[in-house]
Amino acid sequence: MFDQLLDQTRLLTYFFVVIRVGGILFTAPIFSGNMIRPTVRMGISIMIASVIYPFVPPVPFTAEFDVLFLILQIFKELLIGIAVGTMTGVLFSGVQMGGYLLDFQMGFSMVNVMDPNTGGQFSYMSQVQNVMLMLIFIAIGGPGLILQAISYSYTVLPTGNFEFHTNAFLYAVQLFGQIFIIAITLTAPPLIVLMASNAVMGVLARIIPQINLMVVGFPIKIAVGLLIFVLSLQYFYVAFEKVAMNYFRYIREFMNLYGGR
Repeated sequence: MFDQLLDQTRLLTYFFVVIRVGGILFTAPIFSGNMIRPTVRMGISIMIASVIYPFVPPVPFTAEFDVLFLILQIFKELLIGIAVGTMTGVLFSGVQMGGYLLDFQMGFSMVNVMDPNTGGQFSYMSQVQNVMLMLIFIAIGGPGLILQAISYSYTVLPTGNFEFHTNAFLYAVQLFGQIFIIAITLTAPPLIVLMASNAVMGVLARIIPQINLMVVGFPIKIAVGLLIFVLSLQYFYVAFEKVAMNYFRYIREFMNLYGGR
């Protein structure tokens, strides 16, 4: 295999494969976290590229090889990788938004915790759901689906073919609009119950003005929210599995549109 890399055509192809794979792994969930060092991610990218590149059609290399074409091709490979990895990260963004909605309803919106994976500050329920999501993502074979997406990308998006299709980017923008839908879908049971409890406490405040809702309502909302959240964990797993599988189909459709199919 490494003898083939002495050929300029195969070496150039291998270089493009490493760029695309690296773009995906540096932006995809789990792989892009701070828990994995950039040097390790780069090493994983090189290993995956070493497995994939023998099956990738070689990029034609001529004596009049255009430097501008090389730059544009690098940009294209990097753009494909970042697009696929970022779209996969939309799943986690949707869950984090759902956690923010839960925290707002439960009164935890002022409580923030450190996320060791990204180094940022997240609300309590958002962090809890994010950790659960990572475990479920691994359980349903999410990293394997990312690797399948890398392999499938070379079927519809071969290296050396520099084409841009606007329909693919419009489709990607529509996918980013799914963040709020994912947030509502995955956190629907506790959100509905908490909104109903707020309505009930509002009615009680009108009927019995002597009740101090700031004292009584706050612990009630926390208890109800946590109880419904625990009871809905099975729903959360089933719902996220369906959302994740549908989203990977959306990514495949994006690749097909990008490839002009």
